[in-house]
Amino acid sequence: MLYVIVGPTGSGKTDISVQVASIFDLPIINADAFQIYQEMDIGTAKISKDDPNYKRHYLLDIKKPDEVYSVKEYQEDFLKIIYDLMKKHKDIIISGGTGLYIRAALYDYSFPEEDKIDLSKYESLTNEEIYHRLESIDPEALKTIHVNNRKRLIRALAISENGVTKSENIASQQHQYRFNKDEIKILFLNPPRDELYERINLRVDKMFENGLIDEVKKLLKKYNLSLTARQAIGYKEAID
Repeated sequence: MLYVIVGPTGSGKTDISVQVASIFDLPIINADAFQIYQEMDIGTAKISKDDPNYKRHYLLDIKKPDEVYSVKEYQEDFLKIIYDLMKKHKDIIISGGTGLYIRAALYDYSFPEEDKIDLSKYESLTNEEIYHRLESIDPEALKTIHVNNRKRLIRALAISENGVTKSENIASQQHQYRFNKDEIKILFLNPPRDELYERINLRVDKMFENGLIDEVKKLLKKYNLSLTARQAIGYKEAID
């Protein structure tokens, strides 16, 4: 059985995943787009390397902060790992807050072959400018992308440069489960909104107390952060 634990930031995905995994001795595959980055620990609320349950995790700390990591690469890495884990484990936990990663992992999403695109050319553009460029190329994509979701806007614009828009690619696919549907259990954590906001406020306070600003300063000094890493919630605000 694949237990997929999802939910908004601060809903308790990591805590519950670790509790269940430790009780039943299960592996955990990370599906958070920013916890894949090394040295981005405080702002992503990543499990500590000192925690004995850290070793249960896969696809955690696999990239340096100056590397761009696409959902296509995540899908490829996920499939290699999960098929290997299935040989040893009857049950596996998938935990994360990045919906596209989870969909790419569970469904038969396919991605067109893409030339390497220099995303740095978009850095000087505002969200509104990127939005309007995409509006003239792939207006259908904007039905599911907010103007403030800079990462997804850039991704959709970059895809269009290869001759097929994001919407055209999605429309051409069946989006069926890659695995037996009866062996997938999706658990959506959805605390009351007031409780969730309070948790998030406490988390932010704790991040600053634990040294988020110092972590960001060290990252900026050591790396030319990739456009992907810079968009992590908490980091982009701290950088500003």
